[in-house]
Amino acid sequence: MKITYRINRGLKPGQYRLPDVFPDIRTYDILSVIFTDAKEISDVMANIKVAVVDEPNEMFVNNDDGTITIGLAHLGSSSDEVLYLDIVHELCHVKQHFQGRDLYDGRTAYVDRETEIEAYQITVREARRIGLRDHAIFDYLRVPWITPEEHKRLARRLNVINGMERG
Repeated sequence: MKITYRINRGLKPGQYRLPDVFPDIRTYDILSVIFTDAKEISDVMANIKVAVVDEPNEMFVNNDDGTITIGLAHLGSSSDEVLYLDIVHELCHVKQHFQGRDLYDGRTAYVDRETEIEAYQITVREARRIGLRDHAIFDYLRVPWITPEEHKRLARRLNVINGMERG
């Protein structure tokens, strides 16, 4: 069974509320894993903005105000599963932002940052729950700003086994 997500892909560059971009986001069960309670979820829905930008960005959280930025091309062309997993990952960073944590500690490599490992652990668990197999999750973990060795290190740390490496 393929899970579908309502995603408003036709947005123009600008600032939106989370439900404007992901209309059924309040129904995502994963929110109760990420956030403490219904009040925290309501605060996120009311206060976190989404900036859709015509730049080659994928998705990230602004460390200053918790705004989630999504690149227009990413929103328009990435699969539902990728966008869903990306918003789950970024909502983990929103939670970390609320906790006052530094999301972009440059002293530590991206794949070794505690904030990234925590967010990816929840994202990988959710990817498995929605039916993605390890080879698809391994591919999902491949992002342009890390080296192939860092990609493998991240996957190993998250217990994601690339289908090509199974013995």
